Amino acid sequence: MASKFRSTTTRPRKAGAMHREIKKRLLVVCGGARTEKDYFESLKDHYRTSTVTVKVRTDTRSPLHVVNTAADLFANSRDDFDECWAVFDVDAFDIKESIEVASRKSVSLAISNPCFEYWLLLHFCDHVGHLSEYKAVRDKIKSHLPNYDKAGIRIGDYLEGVETAVARARKRDKNQNPPGINPNTAVWRIAAQMIDSCP
Repeated sequence: MASKFRSTTTRPRKAGAMHREIKKRLLVVCGGARTEKDYFESLKDHYRTSTVTVKVRTDTRSPLHVVNTAADLFANSRDDFDECWAVFDVDAFDIKESIEVASRKSVSLAISNPCFEYWLLLHFCDHVGHLSEYKAVRDKIKSHLPNYDKAGIRIGDYLEGVETAVARARKRDKNQNPPGINPNTAVWRIAAQMIDSCP
């Protein structure tokens, strides 16, 4: 049975006939239980006309497990995806081995330092000062979004700031090796593909 993520082209029956555009296919494996998955799924739903398709999975164990899960899924379905991404936080983990394994196994990294919520914060402000932990980032988000709840991302709260967040994160992430200097996030590398590919 053909995967719903495998792209095909339809041969035109006559010169100049319309054909289906080949979509780039991303496999994204997130280390968070809900926040990351909810964000990407909601962004995917909003940008339905994108020329990028995204399949989101979760693995709530360590960053190394996230990388290995992503690598295994990618290896077992290489015909279904063009790129494979592991999305995880630095938090208190030693992620050196995760970065090395990802490099060997063709897994791209979207690491957030200290946490994914820094990516969300960039939708509202260009914060560049050190952030010690999730709570510090959460409090910054709440100053812009008082009803913020990590268990229930509402994409409508972020849509106006997505492109701005991409620009801010791209500038901060430039020329930095993973995981980057705190604060930093490479989530923009996935989001940019999703929003830049819309007609």
